[in-house]
Amino acid sequence: MAKTPVPELTFNDSCSDCGLREVQLPELLPPVGDDFDWLLRDYDGFRLFMLEELAARFPERRRWTPADMEVVIVETLAVVLDQLSDMLDRVQAEAFLESARRPESVRRLLAMIGYDAVALAGEAADIPDATPSGGESDDQKRARLTLFRSALQRFGDDYQGIIDSEMTPIQQDHLAEFTANPETAAVAALNSVQHFLDNAPQFVERARNHALQRYWTLYPFAMDTARDAGPRAIHTQKRMVTVKDYAERLEDHPLVMGAHGFNRWTGAWTTICVAVIMTNNILLDESLSAAAVGGAQAFAILTATIDDFCQQRDLEPPEWPVNPTPRTILRPYLDAYRMAGQEVYLYDAELIGINISLSVRVAANYFRSEVRRAVLDALGTGLGGFFAAGRLKFGQDLHASDLIETVMALDGVQSVCLNRFKRLGKRFPDQSDGGRIQLNGLEVAVCDNDPLRPERGTLRVVIHGGQRG
Repeated sequence: MAKTPVPELTFNDSCSDCGLREVQLPELLPPVGDDFDWLLRDYDGFRLFMLEELAARFPERRRWTPADMEVVIVETLAVVLDQLSDMLDRVQAEAFLESARRPESVRRLLAMIGYDAVALAGEAADIPDATPSGGESDDQKRARLTLFRSALQRFGDDYQGIIDSEMTPIQQDHLAEFTANPETAAVAALNSVQHFLDNAPQFVERARNHALQRYWTLYPFAMDTARDAGPRAIHTQKRMVTVKDYAERLEDHPLVMGAHGFNRWTGAWTTICVAVIMTNNILLDESLSAAAVGGAQAFAILTATIDDFCQQRDLEPPEWPVNPTPRTILRPYLDAYRMAGQEVYLYDAELIGINISLSVRVAANYFRSEVRRAVLDALGTGLGGFFAAGRLKFGQDLHASDLIETVMALDGVQSVCLNRFKRLGKRFPDQSDGGRIQLNGLEVAVCDNDPLRPERGTLRVVIHGGQRG
């Protein structure tokens, strides 16, 4: 090893105060040559390089045969180096989303950029779900838990500690019974499996990841689709930063048909306020039930859609048996994606009931009842209706010409006469002559035509002409 040179102090004979510090540095080492080709990657390249090195080191030897021990060793080393080189290339390729081949690597790389491939895989991937849905029957529960069977057979032994500590001997027997044959397992076995899943979240996550990897292995095109969708999803704004973001992200929720955000100075800081139009024009503090959304079938579809929405965004699903309100459903989503320290208030839209009376003349070859039903549907609150929730925006004026155009587009309608067109309340004048009802701020025009809620607007249709029936 090189030693640190010791400096020497020398003085001039003419002046004893003038000294000079001198250091004798060692001579520079000669440069080390590097004749190794760092681009070698395959068996032939490694073998040829080592044989050339042997020939250069032993020039007196003129003949090399495949049976020589040196050549055998060189070829053996070339095989090993070729395998290591291939492994290095594969490891390097798995570090990038574009070149990764293993489903596990693609899933982890997508997770690094915020793309949850497990939640967005779709029904075809058969991703198991450990969260029971509201009103789930025994057959539905059995079908849902059956998707965990392969994971229980494959990874169950790794979680034996949780099984021994959290489950009774009877529940352990039920778990083994379910793993052996889920189709014939008793209902008590299903409850035991659910109990295990509730106490083993790591197993649930591992089972879901394994199901996705198995699906991608069988269908590589699905993995390529997720590989392409992940980078594009980066440009989709998911956080709520600006006032516009709060309105747009809340409109992504299945419950919200329209939203409007604005700032309000509260004396100490600025508060974000968001007014929302809910499905079927329900209020934020109104219990969400089948009667509120238009029937049991519509309620079942809505709850399933909300559960999927919560699962995709890693949110806890609502507790449907207690009939939650829209505010309690929206608040966790809002708190998860809003800016930290930003105060946000939710407001109901100001629903302005409209009183409308129409006279419709029907063509001679059309039935009155059919045309009447078509007019009520066209101006109703159902899908595609003029007063459907979210169709009319906040503060949007209501024009009589739009109503007449909607009715005149129906088959069998010859003419329309607008007899009454006003806001509910005696203090508001009839606008059938002016043809415009002005709205401001958070006001939204509604006409539910529900006898139980006349404050939400009324619609009267008088039919003339046509055929009876």
